[in-house]
Amino acid sequence: MRKTIVIASLAALVCYAQPLSSQEKMKIILDTDIGGDIDDAWALGFVINYPDFQPLGVTITDGRTKDRAKIALKLLHRTGRDDVPVAVGRETPRIWFHQFAWAEDYTTTKPVDAPAAQFLVDIVNKYPKQVTVIAVGPLQNVADAMRLSDDFKKNVKELVLMSGCVHGRADTGELVPEWNVRGAIKDAQVVYAAGIPTRIVPLDSTMAVRLSDKERTTVAKHDSPLTRSLESLYRLWIGGPKARMTLHDQLALAEAAKPGLFFGKRETLPLIVDDEGYTRIDQTKGRPIIVCLEPKRDAFMKSYIDVLKR
Repeated sequence: MRKTIVIASLAALVCYAQPLSSQEKMKIILDTDIGGDIDDAWALGFVINYPDFQPLGVTITDGRTKDRAKIALKLLHRTGRDDVPVAVGRETPRIWFHQFAWAEDYTTTKPVDAPAAQFLVDIVNKYPKQVTVIAVGPLQNVADAMRLSDDFKKNVKELVLMSGCVHGRADTGELVPEWNVRGAIKDAQVVYAAGIPTRIVPLDSTMAVRLSDKERTTVAKHDSPLTRSLESLYRLWIGGPKARMTLHDQLALAEAAKPGLFFGKRETLPLIVDDEGYTRIDQTKGRPIIVCLEPKRDAFMKSYIDVLKR
């Protein structure tokens, strides 16, 4: 029995590594607050290199969105992906982050004219029931798209979110208002209540997966335009000798790419967001949402790093 399980797992990983035909590629939009925590930039790196994604755009959310957009634009340009449009969401009060310095003088490419919410509506309506929106920041853009057009809710294929804390953080067990929810509570309430097919990767899982020094060195030694950019941004982000990246957003992307492959458990739970930003199980008011739990840390990290090194 054990040998059968091992063989099945290896077969799944081999399948994960094989590129799909152009007709089968998954149409996605990445909605990100790149430039704050470091995982967003490293998540965009996955989107750039993952062969089975067809990225239709990157939308920028939360805080100083124009500054965040420059990071995404520069990273896409350095990796030869100027074909991926970037749309800027509404600004909200937030601080300046050190990663902004990496692209503060970048002017080679520009965001599209359409605001992020309109961009989301336009692309999803262009490809009805084909586009997965992967949102790894506060949910202003996704909620604004829902407010802007009922067709967005009808036509989006699904949402995959790095969002929430359902049973408790993986590292401490504490139930907390997760950052992406707490940063835009009313918007999160709109999204969670929409009834769109949704999967979330919460703090229950992500806090268990941190980048080791050996893994960081492996990526840096690959020495490509992507890995050089990611290492530069990592150095701007790191605040001290004990700081290590937690792979929050990358786990959401891995779940979008291969549902369930890197999680030992997935529960469908009726969830709501309360007025304090907690993600609550509510049998009466909650909408069914798939919650991804028990991350398979080593298998995920191997596959993730392999994608960055392509």
